[in-house]
Order: sequence, then C-alpha cells, then structure tokens
Amino acid sequence: MKGLTGYFVCIAIAVLMTVMIDGKGGLLIAVILLTALIVSLIYKRYFIKRLKITVATKHRLLAKGDKVEVRVTVTKQSRLPSPILEFELAGSAQFSPEDKNGLRFAIRPDMNTKAATVVFNADYSGSAYIRLTRFEIIDFLGLGHHLVPFDEKENTLELSVMPRVPDTGTQMDVIRTATDNLGFDDSEEETSETAMGSTGTPGYEHRTYNPGDPLKKINWKLSSKRSIYMVRLDEKLSVTSQVFTLDLPAPPEGEAFDCRRADNIIEGALAMLAMLSQQGLETDFYYYIDKWECQNIKTYGDVYLLSEKLALMKPYSGIDRIPAEALRSGNSLCFTTVRADQGKLVSDLFAARGVTFVVTADSGFDTTYGSLWTCSEQFEFKHLN
Repeated sequence: MKGLTGYFVCIAIAVLMTVMIDGKGGLLIAVILLTALIVSLIYKRYFIKRLKITVATKHRLLAKGDKVEVRVTVTKQSRLPSPILEFELAGSAQFSPEDKNGLRFAIRPDMNTKAATVVFNADYSGSAYIRLTRFEIIDFLGLGHHLVPFDEKENTLELSVMPRVPDTGTQMDVIRTATDNLGFDDSEEETSETAMGSTGTPGYEHRTYNPGDPLKKINWKLSSKRSIYMVRLDEKLSVTSQVFTLDLPAPPEGEAFDCRRADNIIEGALAMLAMLSQQGLETDFYYYIDKWECQNIKTYGDVYLLSEKLALMKPYSGIDRIPAEALRSGNSLCFTTVRADQGKLVSDLFAARGVTFVVTADSGFDTTYGSLWTCSEQFEFKHLN
C-alpha cells in the first residue's frame, strides 16, 4: 500500500512539473512511470503459469527436540529473470520456525531453479505436518501481489515426532502399587527355610533384599513388619500383565489441542513403563491410531519401540475411550489428557469402573473423582488418596 501511494505521488509530481515547470520533461517522466507500471504488471502475469514450487525434507520420522530442514524449490519455465517471489510455510502445533518464516527472492536469467531452506523445531510429539501456505509473485515495482496457484496436498509434508522416554529412576510407590495389582498374595507372611513352594508345597520362601533383586518380588506386608525388605524366593501365583490405556481425546469445539499436556501424559506413560519393565513387570498398553491397538511391554527395548509408534498419535473423537479388552481386566490404569473443567469428556471417561486414572498435575482433579495419580512435568507420580 505504501509503494502504491508513493507511485501515485510520483505521477502527481510529474503532472505538476508538466503544468508548472517543463511540459516536455514532466510528460516524459509521467510516460516512463506509466510504461514501467504496465510492463511490470504484464511481466508478472506472464510468469504466473511458468512457476512451480515444491517442498521436501529428508526425514519424516523425528525425535522430540530435533530440527527439520524443509527445502523449498522454485522452478521457472522461462529464460527471462523472474519477478520477486515470496513464499511462506506453516507447521502444526508440534513445530515452531527457527527463524522468521516467509522468504523473498528472484531467479536469475541463467538459472532455472532456486532453492531455500526453512528450519523448524520439533517441540512436541505426535502426528504433525508442515505445509506451504502462501506463494506470491510481486511485480518489479513492488506494487502488485498475486497468489500463484499450487497443489496444497502435494506441498504438505506429513511428519511424525517421537516422544522421549524419560529416565525417572525408581519410584517405590509406583512399583509397590503395580505389584499389588498383579496377583501376588502377601497374606502369607513366610514359610520355613526348608519349604519348597516352587515344587508343590504351598507358600513362599523369603530372604532379605539384596541390591539388584527385582522389586516385584518384595513382600511388602512382611517387609513392613520386619522393617527390612524381604524378597520372595518362590512364586506360587502366576504373574499377569498390568493393563494401561492412553486416552487422547479431541478437545471441545473451539478449544485448541494442548500439545504440552499431551506430551506430559504420553511421556509420563513411557516413564512408568520403563520403570516397571526394568523391574521385570509386564504391561499390556492400549493406544488408538485409526483403531485400538495393544503392545505387550516386557523389556526396556519394547518401550522405545512403543515410543516410535506413538509418534503417529493424534486426537480422536467418536470412539470408546477405553477399549473393552482393557476394561475386562478389572483393574487398569488410564493415562488421560482431560482437565477437570472439560465436563463431558470427564464424565464419559470416569464412568468406567475398575479404572485408576493418571492426569497432569495441573488438571484440576482432586480425590472426589475417585482413584487418581498425578504426573508432574518432571514425571513424578503422586497418588491422590
């Protein structure tokens, strides 16, 4: 707008010069200015259908915290120099541009293509995208902008950002609760040292805890009475898998999806899985990507494989929030991104029976909602009694 105003001021000065000072000189200046405008606009129109733009990147699977370089290439089908070209990229909420987004350049006569690189930071995990949102051609005088048509689908990069697997160490409250849910029977305090529970005699043998023993074998009831950790030597009950569910619902209409909260819950789930797998505890983990899927987690490596799959996670709606298979376990743990003020999302989920919920520390829930754990931004788990 400023350029157009300045241009008309120049025309006005040329006309004034023609009338007041030098008729031929002022007229010549006015003709030159008008000719330049017409040629510039015709030149711009000529190039609109002779330009093609493409966006590409080397890597589609990223880790949280990575930088992704998006290469934008413009090709011209002419031997003439191009007018000024301007484009802009935008990413989903998982990305932020490293520098100011929106580049402007021209292509020389001796070049058919020119490329530029825009760098984005992967701030949050999940299914994401980076796409071309604007491609404009500007005449040489800078007076007219014209959008160049492009295929939005072809110029959209579908990307996946893996969540981190936090190292939280061992949180004894979590381990103890997990072992309580697995089917170990601590009602039998101890058998004699000669008992052979693993060979048919009912009961367990015990000894004091040594560093490196799996925490799942600690008899918590006996340990509290003796004031020293006691470890089972024989298990008369088979150990069943724990059941976890990840709940990532779409927010209410008009509310943006909170990537920070989603990351907190997803990485909190991975942190707990890593903690339990290091103690030899097995978990069935349910998550929704187009359909409900389940992965059995036995080892620390399984947790990393799961984090790669969760890179495809995105908010969903119109489904059962906890799969029937998880509810049949009768005692499952659900990691959810909901807040206490999201009424319908909360009521639909908390109607499930036999489920303990894990929420973010700032979600606004309290003990009136039932059995809850909170997960802090440092992935410290706290049980709300």
